Amino acid sequence: MTLRNLAAAILFAGLLAGNWTPLRAQHPTDGMEWMFSNLRPSGQPVIPIFDGWYQKADGSYDLCFGYFNLNTKESLDIPLGTDNFIEPKRFDGAQPTHFMPVPGPPNLYRRYFCTFPVNVPADFGKTERVVWTLRERGKTYSVPGHLGSINYRIQELSAKEAGRSSAAPLIKFLPDGPEGRGRSGVKAGPITVAAGSALPLTLSVTGPPSVIGPGGVMDADDDEERPYIRNGKTRAWWVVWAKHQGPGDVTFSPPSVDLWKGDTSTASTKATFSAPGNYVLRVQAIDNPGENGSYQFHCCWTNGYVNVSVTK
Repeated sequence: MTLRNLAAAILFAGLLAGNWTPLRAQHPTDGMEWMFSNLRPSGQPVIPIFDGWYQKADGSYDLCFGYFNLNTKESLDIPLGTDNFIEPKRFDGAQPTHFMPVPGPPNLYRRYFCTFPVNVPADFGKTERVVWTLRERGKTYSVPGHLGSINYRIQELSAKEAGRSSAAPLIKFLPDGPEGRGRSGVKAGPITVAAGSALPLTLSVTGPPSVIGPGGVMDADDDEERPYIRNGKTRAWWVVWAKHQGPGDVTFSPPSVDLWKGDTSTASTKATFSAPGNYVLRVQAIDNPGENGSYQFHCCWTNGYVNVSVTK
């Protein structure tokens, strides 16, 4: 099953569940924004998406949210506040304010998965909701996160239940930063840097990369899961950087790094900030993302977040 088909199946199953809000109630439009035919270079909205939930070792739950920017070239910035908020208010503040364009070929996953989690307590009720709302271009888009349907339960650290060998990698901010694995996120900083100066960032990425099956293909009828092979080497991890929050532009050089089986497990970039202020950078280290850069079965990758204070 492709990730796109899996996502559609999860959405369909969720719509059938008795405790789920209909799609039109989530997004007060005619629903056509979801169709790929509505992708445009610019002028389109960003749709907030509830990706699912998983339980943590302490008994609490993380609700995972991502987004779908229907623009192929235009990034959008929506600051925290009346146009970008989460209710109940105690859960507000972790969501992105910068929304990158929809990825184009060869990356076919087409949207950004679980860019942030919202942690809710172990006694969070199945009828309770955490609602993320975005307002832009005269329209309001809201999506409820909840524990009300088993169809929205996702694997956190491995994809064994989906019949795959993928596992979220362990990342560590070098030289002496924190480490961890999974979508709950590894947090580093704060780091101080001057606007216009390059901030070096380095991660080590370790852990069991996916095992490639016979013939070098994980699923022969699924193009999204073919391993990414160049010069006889197979990509083990894909590390992708992005601005998560902040008032100015952030340029990454490079914005992503391929790590190959048998080679170094260190990924480095430099971030340059156009304006002073407080920023959060996001990094996702994805296990065996395949030929087309796809996430596998909503699994397996690790989120990292870096708080940066940029001075004049």
